[in-house]
Amino acid sequence: MMQSLPVSSWPMHDPLVWAEACRPTQRLRLGGLASHMKPVTQDDLARRYGYFLWALMQARQLDPAEQAGAQIVPDTLEHFISLAEPHWSSVTLYQSVYKLRRIAEILAPETSFAWLREIEADLRAAAHPARRRENVTTDELVEAGEALFREAGKASHLKPKEQARRARNGLMIALLALRPIRHRNFSELTLGSTFRHLDGNWWIVLEAGDTKAGRIDEKRVPQDLVPLVERYLTVYRPILLTQKDKASREARKSNGATRPMLINLPQHEAGALWISVTGVPLTYSAVGAAIVETTEATLGIRLSPHAFRRAAKATATFLGGAYPGLARGVLQHNGDRVGEENYDSSSSRRAALESSSIVRDLTR
Repeated sequence: MMQSLPVSSWPMHDPLVWAEACRPTQRLRLGGLASHMKPVTQDDLARRYGYFLWALMQARQLDPAEQAGAQIVPDTLEHFISLAEPHWSSVTLYQSVYKLRRIAEILAPETSFAWLREIEADLRAAAHPARRRENVTTDELVEAGEALFREAGKASHLKPKEQARRARNGLMIALLALRPIRHRNFSELTLGSTFRHLDGNWWIVLEAGDTKAGRIDEKRVPQDLVPLVERYLTVYRPILLTQKDKASREARKSNGATRPMLINLPQHEAGALWISVTGVPLTYSAVGAAIVETTEATLGIRLSPHAFRRAAKATATFLGGAYPGLARGVLQHNGDRVGEENYDSSSSRRAALESSSIVRDLTR
């Protein structure tokens, strides 16, 4: 599985140049080269560059003292592509190289990347969306997620960590099916911030700067999922956090600390929503991998987080006749047409989309 180096682990000059590029305009002082981009776009470019740097690190070719962007050369790009090709679709590979070129021109604006544009063009010509299963629906995804969550609670033969991991994955599938926010936003849901408990309800609250559409997106968690959310927070998430808590206690002992750490919020009301079996927050890539693996195990087909948006669009299109703008609202698109080339649907799905209650829930 490909991984992305965080900005803090980049070669020494890259983070400084990137931070300057993202510096916003203030009064009469112009901002950096990336200041016109939304934070979500800046994060996406940084993540793609992180994949490239990780590939270099695996090949022991990463120079920590090299100038910003200087390691993007034909030989290293060839290695990056060869490493990514077995794991990514042709579309993902093209998009990653395209975004790598964009950040390269920001990090090293005086360098010519004409050669990279040529490779980008070749990958674009070869990019073809993978065939999609035509009858994946929101209700199938919700049922699969809820069933996995229930089964995890009954699987007494499993270790607590494995039970908690399966319950977490089940909740992820069900929640993303009914609230199909973008992969980045979903993986970064944080208790007390983007995932809040207000007036007896749970809410996903995304600020304008965190959405591709550039506007606030607030979605209430469906009541049917509230028992799953609360059981995850009170039972399974603390189990997943156990290893991290143990390490923290040992670190405090080694430092001679005698007082317990002060925590402002109860454990289940602070920090990342999605926790790994090692007790740390799941990364963007790990969330995607968990969703792909879980859908394959429960439905027999590997579905990325983006596929949940196609399912929601199909559900809204065929069952939301009284709400002509429903699909656009659910997916947070600005235009009147919701990316027909990316959310292709066919009339053969009509028979499979039986649960009108899901559409009523999506309109809330």
